[in-house]
Amino acid sequence: MKRVNIITALMITATLTSCGKSNDGPAPNSKPTVTTTVTEAVTTTAESKTTTEATTKTTEEASKDIVDNSNIEGSTAASDSSGNIGVDRETAISNVKQLAGSGAKIVSVTEGTSLEGFKCWVVVVEPVTTENGPDTVTYYSGYQFCYPDNRIQPDGKQNPLMNYIGNYSNGRAMMYVSCIGTDQASIVIKWSGNVADSSVWTMSGNVTATTEAVTVTYNNCTKESVSYAGDGSNMSNTIDYTDGSGTISFMAADNKAYWYDSQENASGGVPFTFYNE
Repeated sequence: MKRVNIITALMITATLTSCGKSNDGPAPNSKPTVTTTVTEAVTTTAESKTTTEATTKTTEEASKDIVDNSNIEGSTAASDSSGNIGVDRETAISNVKQLAGSGAKIVSVTEGTSLEGFKCWVVVVEPVTTENGPDTVTYYSGYQFCYPDNRIQPDGKQNPLMNYIGNYSNGRAMMYVSCIGTDQASIVIKWSGNVADSSVWTMSGNVTATTEAVTVTYNNCTKESVSYAGDGSNMSNTIDYTDGSGTISFMAADNKAYWYDSQENASGGVPFTFYNE
């Protein structure tokens, strides 16, 4: 019995001794433990916040730059409006001066619309002479058109036809209109049937005006027929008549001239359109 107790005691001692030993390396498949201090956690959080704020600021600045560039492009497009009008400012002024005279003074040039609603340059001009006329005349100058504002009625001191003087065409014939004094007009119409023959009508008459039109009434029209040789030289001139009568009305609604010839209906009802030759 005593021998068994001794053996038992030796076994217990051996067991306790093996439990007290430690391994030199980590156990297989064990994972390393990461210890994070409070200071490191705070630092990491601060760095993350700083990175987030920097990213947000960069995004905001980029957005602002885009908006700024958009505003610049918008202002540039607004200032470059000649593309929308179809004619640049200097050309518009040049066209007006051809009608008003090179000595006319340009008072102002602004963007606007014509009487028909087309985009154009609105040019206010001080005529060469204002003694018997208005102080200023407004012109609408745009793509393939340039004419004065015919809604402005004369005050009796200016020839009512002054706003319609110039050259007109109906495709085959040319009409040349000019004023005589304050109530008369001189008109010449040239028509070419072919290279060898042409006709010329010359007339003058009284000028009357309404809100719808300015009309020239005549009864002294002279028609001349002209023939040319093959080399362009004049072969013959024939006076067909000298007492032609009729009217030519310059309409405010469309700025066209309508010739009503009592002698032979020479225009055939085709209106004349202002032609900036």
